[in-house]
Amino acid sequence: MKKFLSCFLCAAMVLGITGCSQDETNSEVTTEDDNPVDVSNVDLDLDKDVDLNGKTLHYIGCYDITTAGDIKPAYVYFKETYGADIQVDIFGDSEIMDKLNVMINGGDSPDLIDQRSNSFPYYIGQNAYMALDEYMDTSAPQWEAVSSFIERCAINGKHYYYPWACVIGSRYLIYNRGLFNEIGIDDPKTLYDQGNWTWDTFLKCMTDFVDARKGSMIDEPQAPIGLYGSVANCFINSTGVPLVGMENGQLVNNLDNADVDRAQSFLENLKKQGLSSLQYSVYQNVAKEPIINGYAAFQSVGDWLITDYSKKQVDNPDLDIFFVPYPKDPNADRYYQSMTTFAYLVPAGAPNPQASCIFINCVRLSKTDPTLMETTSESIMNSKQYTKEQYELWNYFQTVENFDPDDLVSDYAYNIDTETCDSVISKLCEDVPLVSGDDIQSWTVMRTSMAPMLEKSLNDINATLK
Repeated sequence: MKKFLSCFLCAAMVLGITGCSQDETNSEVTTEDDNPVDVSNVDLDLDKDVDLNGKTLHYIGCYDITTAGDIKPAYVYFKETYGADIQVDIFGDSEIMDKLNVMINGGDSPDLIDQRSNSFPYYIGQNAYMALDEYMDTSAPQWEAVSSFIERCAINGKHYYYPWACVIGSRYLIYNRGLFNEIGIDDPKTLYDQGNWTWDTFLKCMTDFVDARKGSMIDEPQAPIGLYGSVANCFINSTGVPLVGMENGQLVNNLDNADVDRAQSFLENLKKQGLSSLQYSVYQNVAKEPIINGYAAFQSVGDWLITDYSKKQVDNPDLDIFFVPYPKDPNADRYYQSMTTFAYLVPAGAPNPQASCIFINCVRLSKTDPTLMETTSESIMNSKQYTKEQYELWNYFQTVENFDPDDLVSDYAYNIDTETCDSVISKLCEDVPLVSGDDIQSWTVMRTSMAPMLEKSLNDINATLK
């Protein structure tokens, strides 16, 4: 605890504890009235003799886990079965770890906290969380599919991280399918189903879109664009290589890898051709207007934004918005895709670790217990208002069992300290080439200039993993 507090306070001063999460949040906040949940027919294989009656867990995070569509059924089961409750305090992404530091330092640690992108290995290495071996059974059926990730995140034989969710592809490409069909552009979802969704067909869709839309946007201040939004490291991972990998329990820098170079050069050329930008004109990278109004072919964003489009479709049945994963590298031997996981962690000094672990098990069982899975699916559909087709594809990419493990790439680029995330990773993954005022740095210049800072960060973190 002393090590964590001293390191954390130093990090807070030096790094600002701004967080570098690329997982804005993958759960939709709803209200009780909007999404009633009935778990009377659910009976989870968990120890029910534990006396938690009257306990209230304290959770801090980015969203309300008592009302979010994908968590609410597990929460209701936990509450009704054990007589316990959860107090939720919501903070901005950049505030959470700073808030945790203050609470631990004041002897008032919460019971549960959202995973940050750099929870493992950075914050686990700083002793921010509690090892859960005393309370969790990794051999339980619900953990079988993710046991390798639990082991991968162990430090000195202790297990802190039990991911309840797996996401294939941390970013998706959202597009206006109705407009694509109207223009006569190949449907990316059809190309994906045919096994022909590649960098090449992705580029063709963008260029066909821009060419077709130029005539319709003569009065617009900016030309149509092929892609906007945060690309993150999904494109790099489609080569089968992580920007930052892990080998033998140590983080490895792949900046000089030939496949990484090829992917980054492709993205750089998109930007040079005016086909891509982090933002589009006056619109932020999470704005929906460019897709809906036909200004942009694709938006790169996390799955959390899909629900905003689906709700707009409810009000406008003529709107047809869909999404696809990142395309396959035509030079790769497999269709490689990014693999991310999500968990709740128990902070160091938490007063109710056993109760927290029971809740974590409930949430994990929402992915494996057939009855709770069905209830959770209904809750998600009610809250997110996906179309059936949207939900089926979204859920497919939430189920790790649907994929060959050899096709999945775990990238630790965003798992490091905040300063390096902001100064190196975000720029390398989202702003290639880097344009700052009149200064333009190419991918190769960025790689050379930023490599020393990345290498130092990895060396510092690796020292905590030995």
